Parts: sequence; structure tokens; C-alpha cells
Amino acid sequence: MKKSNIPSLHGLDVRTLRLYEAVAATGNLTQAAKTNHLAIGAASRRIKNFETMIGKPLLERNSRGLRLTPAGQLIAEHVAKILEPLNALGIASMVLRRGIKGHVRVLANGAAITAHLPSTLNRFRKKHPSVLVEVEEMLSRNTAQALMQKRANIGILTDTAPSLGLASFPYRNERMLLVVPAGHPLERHHRIRFEDTLDHEYIGLTPASTIFSLLSEKARVVGKSVRIHAQVGGLDNACRMVAAGLGLTVAPEGLARSLKTALNLKLIELDGENYVFNQIVLHNNESTLTEMERHMLEHLRADREPSRQPRRAKARIEA
Repeated sequence: MKKSNIPSLHGLDVRTLRLYEAVAATGNLTQAAKTNHLAIGAASRRIKNFETMIGKPLLERNSRGLRLTPAGQLIAEHVAKILEPLNALGIASMVLRRGIKGHVRVLANGAAITAHLPSTLNRFRKKHPSVLVEVEEMLSRNTAQALMQKRANIGILTDTAPSLGLASFPYRNERMLLVVPAGHPLERHHRIRFEDTLDHEYIGLTPASTIFSLLSEKARVVGKSVRIHAQVGGLDNACRMVAAGLGLTVAPEGLARSLKTALNLKLIELDGENYVFNQIVLHNNESTLTEMERHMLEHLRADREPSRQPRRAKARIEA
């Protein structure tokens, strides 16, 4: 019998595939390790071993985080296809054990998960108590591709991310606020121009993030740059770094307010236009959705807020 030239990938397990899927979705190894209940060292070894099995670098590592190489993107697509039936099997098992009558999977960015989605899903659960709702955190830029791969049928993301022609409707429209730690020299300001904050260090996000790109461009226009002291994945993590006194950040109002009291943060309005964070609901063709997925879309439509322009308040935002 002729020996196959196809690599056997001996020793590859499902946990490594799930870890790689999470890294590809978030661009952050620490976050992916936490999601998969792994120590960061163990997660790093698994990724390195996976790259050795494949025979090509899958991730580009730099000071700003992780990014898929072309080979890494191809492998991520195949990993998603492998995990899809396993996910379905796990869900079917859960349904049988719990007597659940339906299942909805939603992909959402960190801002939505931290600020709005918990209360939205709580109201949905009261209407449909026997429906299992599964939420997966995903970077906005990766959501449309994941929907097209049928990893879910509904996603919440920023309106500047690729939609790839999928149907969508507006969901949230928020101001972005400057987030500073208690006792910071800027704390006394009611409103401030972004360019007047650039002498202070910031907590950075991934270069592909909507907010990071906006701030970098606005700094460039005035001939400056954003000074990055540390870089993290996720706006909630950035706010925690701010609370520790490591820098400033800019965050959507809903997320910032949800963390303000617990982290003793100070929130200041940004003076100027276009400091807004718009989120949309993206979905596959409604004719292909299950009955409960259509109920979820209806629920999200009813839950959305009308678009509004940033207001110019005279008082400091401390409520």
C-alpha cells in the first residue's frame, strides 16, 4: 500500500483546536488561554506544537499582539469546519440532559458583552426560558466571516467592520468617553479635546480595533501620535489597566459606565465630532434561521436604540 504524503498530525487534540480557534477570533493568546482554562505557558506550547505539526508559521507575533498569517487563516477555516459538528454534538447532548427546547448562538464583541448584552439576554430568557443562548466573544472584524462559515447566524459588531453583504440593522449608538483613573491630572476637566490628552500615556488595543484606528488617525491629523504604555485585548481589560494607573483609554459610554463604580474611574466627554461607537446586528438570511433565531432577531430589533448624535453636556459626566 502506497504511503500517504499527507501529514498525520499525530497527537493533535480538540482542546488545541479550540484554543487555536479562540486565538484566531480574539488575536490575544492570554484571553484565548483563559477561555479554554489553560495557563498561558501551556497555551503557548500548544500553539507552537500545532505550528510544528502544520509545518508553517500560523501567527505573526509582535509588540501589538497576534495576527494570522495567510497559512494561519487557511488553517483557521479548516479548524472551524472540524469543530462545527463537535459543537453541534455538544449542544445536542446539553439539550437532551436539560430538556432544552431550542438553541441560539450569538457572536458579539467585548463592548456589547460587557455593557448591553447581559440585560438584553436576561429579558429574552424570561420570554423563552427553555431556550439555550450561547454567546461567543469575537472581534468585530472577524464576525461576518464567521457567520458565512455558519459558526453562528447572528452577530453584534461595530458598523465599520466588514459585513460581506450580509443583512444588518442598527443596534446601539453611543458616545465614546475618555476614561481616566481617580486622581489623574485630567480629572478636573468637564470636557477635553482629544489632542490635549496626547501628552499622557494610553492603554492600547489591537491595531485593527475600531477605536484604536480612530484615535491613531485623529492624532496623526494634529501631527502627534498616541503614546502606548501597555496593550491589551478588550476594552474591559483596558479600563482595568486604567484603574491601576497605567494610562488612559477611550471607551463606549455603556461599557465605561458599567465599570465606573467598581473600578473608581472618572469619565470625561471628548470635545469634537465623530467620537461615536455604532454597533449593528448582522445576520444570515432569515429564511435559513431557526424559529428561535428569528425570535432572537425580533428581540434585538425591539431592544435597539435610535441613532443619536453625541450631546454636548456642560456638566461633567459623573452620574
